[in-house]
Amino acid sequence: MKKNLSVLVIAFFALTITAFSQTENDKIETLRKATLQEIKSAPKDAYKEYFKNIHARTPLKKNLTLDITTKATNDNNSKAPLEVPSDMIYPGEFDEVQAVMMTWPYITRTVSGDQDASQWFEGKGIAYNGNTLVDVYSVPYLGNDDFADVFRKLAYGIQQYSQVWINIWNASDSTLILQDMTQKGMPLTNYRFFINNGNSFWYRDCGPVAFYYGEEDQIGFMDFEYYGGRPLDDLIAKRIGEQAGFPVYTTTIEYEGGNILVDGLGSLFTSSAVYALNADRYGLYYLTPTNQLGQQSKTPLSKQQVNDSLTHLMNLDRCVVLPELLYDGGTGHIDLYADMVDEATFVSTKHPEVMANLSDPIKVEQNMDSITGMFSSTPFGQKYYNTRIPLPAKNNGAWYTSQQEYNGSYTRSFSNHTFVNGAIMQPVFYNSISGDVAGNTAAIEKMKQTYPGYDFVEIDVREFDGFGGAIHCITKQVPAENPVRIYHYPVRWLNTTENPSNGVWLTALAQNKSGIESTKLYYRTKGQSEWNEINMNVYDGNIYDAVLPINPALEADTIEYYISATSNNGKTINKPITAPKGFYTFVYGTQVQSNGDYIGIDCMEDIKTIELGEFFPNPAQNSTKIEIPQGAKSEVPVKVINLKGQVLATSTIHKGQTSFEINTSSMRSGNYWVIFGENTNVSIKKIVVVK
Repeated sequence: MKKNLSVLVIAFFALTITAFSQTENDKIETLRKATLQEIKSAPKDAYKEYFKNIHARTPLKKNLTLDITTKATNDNNSKAPLEVPSDMIYPGEFDEVQAVMMTWPYITRTVSGDQDASQWFEGKGIAYNGNTLVDVYSVPYLGNDDFADVFRKLAYGIQQYSQVWINIWNASDSTLILQDMTQKGMPLTNYRFFINNGNSFWYRDCGPVAFYYGEEDQIGFMDFEYYGGRPLDDLIAKRIGEQAGFPVYTTTIEYEGGNILVDGLGSLFTSSAVYALNADRYGLYYLTPTNQLGQQSKTPLSKQQVNDSLTHLMNLDRCVVLPELLYDGGTGHIDLYADMVDEATFVSTKHPEVMANLSDPIKVEQNMDSITGMFSSTPFGQKYYNTRIPLPAKNNGAWYTSQQEYNGSYTRSFSNHTFVNGAIMQPVFYNSISGDVAGNTAAIEKMKQTYPGYDFVEIDVREFDGFGGAIHCITKQVPAENPVRIYHYPVRWLNTTENPSNGVWLTALAQNKSGIESTKLYYRTKGQSEWNEINMNVYDGNIYDAVLPINPALEADTIEYYISATSNNGKTINKPITAPKGFYTFVYGTQVQSNGDYIGIDCMEDIKTIELGEFFPNPAQNSTKIEIPQGAKSEVPVKVINLKGQVLATSTIHKGQTSFEINTSSMRSGNYWVIFGENTNVSIKKIVVVK
């Protein structure tokens, strides 16, 4: 009898709990429906302050009530020191992608009192005017305004060129978003939904940093630690990786994706903001077993420790840390003023003369001068080039009265855009009835020249003014499977009076896991419609070369060209990726002096400043040496690269040096190239390592 009574009591409590849960769920569902209806009928700009306050690019800072009796460190098993693949390649954002990630903006309210709030954990958050955790619910923002349209147009634009991956917080939100997009005339057809609770929409910063590794070019995700105030977003990289089937490497290094700019060849460009993030003792917030708010503690890192960590985690040949800007919305991220067209070319913000003497504009110019003045990590040792794009003005075309005004109310940038294969999701600051039409159209025209052949999908992002970011900041690329990589340093211009020549030597490194079947050069004189074709020769291994014919007697002429590589498994990729619609432009002639904004001068002849013997022993096991019979005439940079174009070592031969030795003891068996010199003034020697 007692046993039966116990069963009845347990059943009663189970029914009570179930009924309670149903009641709570019903209540939340009722609140969700009411809020969705409120959003649809709300006037324009009704939620503008909500998003600016709750979803600014850096989390809202408040005096929070913490459970100080429970402490946690981020040195536990979930964030252990990392063993990472030794051959990681972080592709450039200009490389081919299979998808672009984003999320939808959400409105969060308290369950009790229905106040504006921010979600911190699943179903838990903090009211805008509160400082303790309370129950919250969230709905996707589907308003009839320009802010919601940014996300609609972005998702619709991305899917034209790759799959769009949309992370949502509730499974039922997929139906709401699909219906909304169809009603707005932008139906989704090439998409994938992921379901993971979140905090905000800045997926550039919290999303995975993807890389290739291994002989098969597998894709992996690096998961850096995100801002402490967005613990759910910190999990996005790990959860998306697991759901998409990619291995995830989670690190305690705090770092945001908007401060990561890579050239695909082992160079990272970032700002000193990464040092400040890792110099304090405060880590992620977490939920205690009693549903209280706690915060992890961490060990501060020195600048050298940060540099060493990034070099290890991203397999870097060079980590370039530039002084951060102070008036960019509070992030210090490099994506607020710089971008890369390809592995050899930067684009940066050009400030107007009335702002040129301010601290941030001066810093931008100094930073870009530093980059273009250094040796690059491209396989053939060339310097970077830079093109400057105007800073967006105010809506009336006027400039900002102070850096404080720009920082608090604008933070506009044309370079804060996202590549999607043959297209660019481009932020603009005008529409058919308002904004600086002349300034925007002139800037976009210049960008079309700088990014040849790309389709520009313009999205008015003035609703993001003062947020500290735009299109680039709310998207994240997922690289393509089976990549065919082409690395090439484009020729820019040549004065044939100073350097008479009947041809220009072009080189490219083409690589795929199956090997390369053929590499071709296509070229034509400007004004012609048909392309001439040249089979590029195998210079050695996967390095290819060809001679581009020119007439040195002409005063000025322009050649257009591109490179195409086909892998043994049947995949073809062009360089630029937009070719033949887009192409490189080479200006030459007896009167030619420069080509647009490009900085620097190319020597187009293969003039050797160093006469070399041959490496011996070759094949080598532990070391190999090459003789320099006449001695080096000047300092000569040296790089050792592998089949994928990764720079494994750098060095310098000094003036007068008569031999050069390479330590091969730590190198795997295989073929390598040693590049002597810079620009097209190079010598290339092959070495074979056998263990």
